[in-house]
Amino acid sequence: MLRRSTSPGNAPCVVALVTVGAAPAGYTRAVNASGPVSGGRQRGMDTMDRLLHLIGVRGTPTLGRGQERVDPNEPRIAHEMVDAIKQVSLDRHPTGVVKRFNQGKSLACLEADFHVPDDLPDDLRRGLFALPGHYHAKIRFANASTDDDRRKDLRGMSIMVHDVPGDFPWGEPGIQSFLLNSEPALFAGTPERFLAFVEATRAGRPWQFFVDPRHVDSLRAVMRGRKTIASPLDIRYWSTTPFRYGDDESVAVKFSVRPTSPVRTERASSGPDRLSEAIAEHLRQGPASFDFMVQFQDDPARMPIENASIVWNESRAPFRTVARITIENQDFRSREALAECERMTFSPWQSLAEHRPLGGINRVRKAVYAELGRFRNAENDSRLDAVEASPGGLSDRGAHAGAAT
Repeated sequence: MLRRSTSPGNAPCVVALVTVGAAPAGYTRAVNASGPVSGGRQRGMDTMDRLLHLIGVRGTPTLGRGQERVDPNEPRIAHEMVDAIKQVSLDRHPTGVVKRFNQGKSLACLEADFHVPDDLPDDLRRGLFALPGHYHAKIRFANASTDDDRRKDLRGMSIMVHDVPGDFPWGEPGIQSFLLNSEPALFAGTPERFLAFVEATRAGRPWQFFVDPRHVDSLRAVMRGRKTIASPLDIRYWSTTPFRYGDDESVAVKFSVRPTSPVRTERASSGPDRLSEAIAEHLRQGPASFDFMVQFQDDPARMPIENASIVWNESRAPFRTVARITIENQDFRSREALAECERMTFSPWQSLAEHRPLGGINRVRKAVYAELGRFRNAENDSRLDAVEASPGGLSDRGAHAGAAT
């Protein structure tokens, strides 16, 4: 059932608990994940910040705005992460389609209009957003870990903007990608911690990662972020990791996408594919729309680049709209569309130089995403060739492609 929202631009207020930089083990602070916090709560947070400053607890005080700290172990971490994820993928999918390690179930891949308005302030006119116009985009919505839409989970929104002018040092020219999650922070904010999670998953004991006392904040983040939702078109998404914004190396931003459509899904169906059905029903009622926004790093200690588990406080640095996304009604559930959706690969490094990914998680993603994309498509092509060579192969080919859902 759908209803008209009385405040289409407003997203629910979510308060996140995150570990602060170099704070003592077990210290957490509340930061707002979707809008300004109340005055009383903000005053309490500011008081705690001043207290921590007096006793010498800081985030990353040696780094200035936009600066990174590269760990020489990152190439090794990336290599070990690729090996582990490949093994997990083969163990999870011994036959049929090898799905992504994360965000494995595609809910929809949709054509969209990505509109950069002509009235942006000068400080927002950078990179993709320097030239006003309408760009064709492809957007994938996905579940993070479950194939059953009824279960609590994180959700993902990946955007691929086409025909973008400019310098693309990495990836395919003309395509700008953005990868976003339904929580403003990652449960594992550094490459070392994410590798620990992947290794535990390969051993078949991912729970061991979360019960480790050193990872209590990761457990809190996952428990907080896993939700049941009525529709992927009704929730907000965040990049979680920072990016450059223009040529100034002292400037870093995070991205967020906020739903603005007056159409909202009040109740979804009861089946395991309820979210895909909700998307289709929403689009039959009217277009889906979103604001695409940027948030500028204000304080490098409170808004670090090298720890993606820390939310950048929106009361200190509000998000500002730089583009609008519109998704019209379309058929996205045909077998051909699902097969094309499964073959799509996304990377934050498919990017203009002006939007270069920043931080350890993003640096490791560069090699990991590229290799895993090649691995997954090569493995699926090989399995499809085997299906076609088998008796009745042509009729089985469609079933293999359709298994992407």
